[in-house]
Amino acid sequence: MDKTIGYIGIGAMGGPMARNLVKAGFNVIVHDLQQNLVDDLVAAGAKQADSVLDVANQADIVMVCLNTVAAAFDVAREASRGSAIRIYVDQSTTGPTVAKEVRDIIEGAQIQMLDAPISGGTKGAAAGTLSVMTSGPKNAFDTVKPAFDAIGKNVFFLGENPGNGQMMKVVNNYLGNVAKISTAEGLTMGVKFGLDAKTMIDVLSVSTGRNQQIEGSIGDAIRSGTLVGGGNMNISYKDSKAALDEAKRLGTPTDTGAHLLDIYKDALENGGDKEWSIAIIQHVAAKGGVKLIE
Repeated sequence: MDKTIGYIGIGAMGGPMARNLVKAGFNVIVHDLQQNLVDDLVAAGAKQADSVLDVANQADIVMVCLNTVAAAFDVAREASRGSAIRIYVDQSTTGPTVAKEVRDIIEGAQIQMLDAPISGGTKGAAAGTLSVMTSGPKNAFDTVKPAFDAIGKNVFFLGENPGNGQMMKVVNNYLGNVAKISTAEGLTMGVKFGLDAKTMIDVLSVSTGRNQQIEGSIGDAIRSGTLVGGGNMNISYKDSKAALDEAKRLGTPTDTGAHLLDIYKDALENGGDKEWSIAIIQHVAAKGGVKLIE
């Protein structure tokens, strides 16, 4: 593959991924609206572009990681006008319906598109151990695979059907968010009764109630006493909404997660919009009149 890759959206997830591409020897051209993030990547060896179009005029492979659906459409439209771009890789979490609409924009400009959302959190992004869930033209996947290997430990090709990668990510995030809320509720119940939260985490970690949240972000937060990690809570709300919207379109049940949006919306209205997503456990606990972290 060409060793030049453009990367647009270098925030909490995109930034570490772009950095790992630089470390792997790729010539990386970056663009972001936050200049300090661009400066950090340039210091690490990347090259700065002046705009989305500037990236697409220089790199035949353009990868993006964006926070909103609106940005996904805006960036795709501008990138599709580029003179060098041949493959567009969307690593945002948008849901399969949006992925299909974005692909219409990209393929309408005779550019191949891969939807390739990722999982593993900011720690996985920094360590290069993400899971990459990809769908799109197989030859495009084969071309970009070396770049995926630089950012992920587990790289999956889920077929050429538009949106398959996004559907897999939506399912993954739905399960993660349901587990996060239910784990916070269980811990709140125990703490209200008189159990110690750290001891509960120790017990659950080796018992049948364990899950990725206990072994990961929630366990880390309880043990460290800090609520840092997982991106802004607005992203958790966006991801939960994407999952529930797709389930509604498909006519499939989401009874367990029926109140996910209400729980996140309440937290966002009470300061969560300025917090990391892991802070949702404290908002859940507050409804029980306790604190999981002092």
